[in-house]
Amino acid sequence: MYTYDTTSADFMIMRIEWERIFLKMDVSVPAGSDPVFMLRQYDREAVQVSDSEYEAFVQGRRDPHRAEFENGAMNGVVVPELFTYEVLKDAKQEIVERIDDDHDPDREIYRITVNIAAADGRAFMDNGKWQLVAQSGGEEHICSVSYDEAYKLQDVTRVFRYDGCKYAYTITFNTNPSFDGLLSFLIESFFMEQYDKWKKRHYVREALTKIGKIRRMVYFLVIWMIRIYYHVLYAITPKKGNKILFMTETKPYLWGNLLYIHDRLVERGLDKRFELDENCRASVGVHQSIWSWVKTVTQIATHDYIFIDDYAPIFGFFNLGNKTKLIQVWHAGEGFKAVGYCRFGKAGSPYPSESCHKKYDYVITGSQKLVHIFEEVFGIERSAFRPYGMARLDGFLNPEKIESFKKEFYSEHPEFQGKKIILFAPTYRGTGQKSANYPYEQLDLKRIYDFCGDEYIFMFKMHPFIDQEPPIPEEYKDRIVDFSCYQNINDLYYVTDLLITDYSSNFFEYALMKRPVLFFTYDREEYELTRGVHKPVKETAPGKVCDSFDEMMEALEHKDFEVEKIDKFVEDNFGDYDGHAADRIIDNILLGGDKTVTHPDEAKGDK
Repeated sequence: MYTYDTTSADFMIMRIEWERIFLKMDVSVPAGSDPVFMLRQYDREAVQVSDSEYEAFVQGRRDPHRAEFENGAMNGVVVPELFTYEVLKDAKQEIVERIDDDHDPDREIYRITVNIAAADGRAFMDNGKWQLVAQSGGEEHICSVSYDEAYKLQDVTRVFRYDGCKYAYTITFNTNPSFDGLLSFLIESFFMEQYDKWKKRHYVREALTKIGKIRRMVYFLVIWMIRIYYHVLYAITPKKGNKILFMTETKPYLWGNLLYIHDRLVERGLDKRFELDENCRASVGVHQSIWSWVKTVTQIATHDYIFIDDYAPIFGFFNLGNKTKLIQVWHAGEGFKAVGYCRFGKAGSPYPSESCHKKYDYVITGSQKLVHIFEEVFGIERSAFRPYGMARLDGFLNPEKIESFKKEFYSEHPEFQGKKIILFAPTYRGTGQKSANYPYEQLDLKRIYDFCGDEYIFMFKMHPFIDQEPPIPEEYKDRIVDFSCYQNINDLYYVTDLLITDYSSNFFEYALMKRPVLFFTYDREEYELTRGVHKPVKETAPGKVCDSFDEMMEALEHKDFEVEKIDKFVEDNFGDYDGHAADRIIDNILLGGDKTVTHPDEAKGDK
């Protein structure tokens, strides 16, 4: 039987602690509810539906397996998790202790003590994810967890090793977002076995069906052929140290740091000394032709220097030869959302080994302060980092460049002349490119329109992963506009008077303008606890943090931007900014100025 997530605010876990093998959970419940608690197995199954059906689902809790849901237009909206309910074990009431809540006479605390060695009769909980369910008044409620306690969940993880440490039983805790900003609480119970071949990454998951096993064999064969092709081509190609490949796997054109380094080489006449090539494709989450793969691997095998600007999974398929240098010039500065190994252990995290992030010879960062952050992101040694600066910021503050852009911009958009521009540029929601979305319903466009009046233009610049356009009514388009297709957001900063973002890194370079930033973080605690962040947003954002739309509008109406935080941020992060990052990269990486590069021997080799 399928039922929807009925995560309850009335039944909330307030505290979790251990006493050896006894797991104790304090649950706050309405006084007199007399609940019966159970552990039930969790089974996630996501369904995509159309806007109208999603609205019907939210309002009426309709069955998503009905034909009208299955045949609806797919728009990337993901219905919250479904659950297959199978009762594992009714918690014996003698292990449940009722405690009066001294702070609220209308509520009670139930302390549940579970002997994990006898959670299912006399057995441990089996492999899987489990939820605490409360039955009360003929209804069932999935227990939520308080935000305060959710921030501590990693601290109560337990690993019980046995049989000479060859095996381990692990209890970890996690959360899932639910309706109304609640966090659904998960207990993850798994038996683990020592794995001596952890350095060998399995790119293709185990398969159970015959078709799945055939596909798995085909995938392994393709990866094997890619490796053989690369190493044969690498071995027969002379390496003269003069071939440079600029490569991006996220856009079909050269942009950002890659473009600035490339163009600076040309400006200095070094394109006569070096052979410059490009490989630009939007490959992440998109099927690529065999020819595209052959072309990419061929270029990788035949070049001496490879500059990349983002996640490029192809480098996880093989080890580069030791005469090739791979340089990561990461596209972003310092944001909040966790990426790479900063998310290790969460959904979508990289493998412990053979990740493309482990293959870099150099990583270029915008400043010395960012080294520590990207050391965690990429999981490599500090000596591989070079704080040469972000090439795309070279000339960013050039008055002539700024004036030239403004003149061109306002000639194309004379209707914006004399008005202040608010640039709304949040990151996406979802786990990646395929599921990327933004909940536009969080914005009251009429209220924004009325606020703008004759003074402001509200400009959308959505993340390139988001396919759905902002739903701007025709009658609002004189004050609310969509510039999501505009390629270079940095240029838009020249005409922006106020940036509104959330967990994106775009505020990093915008800060150089020393103009105010608002952070619209309606889901801040949920995002921090489920998606993960490098550092707490509220305490470290260089601008006012607004946890609701009302807060954001009040900040706009009262011009309450906390601008003093921007000045401090610029001083801390751009104290040595001089606009010559591309030259430093060229001089040190390509012209031999940096002789200190090291790379783990085991990560490379002419195989």
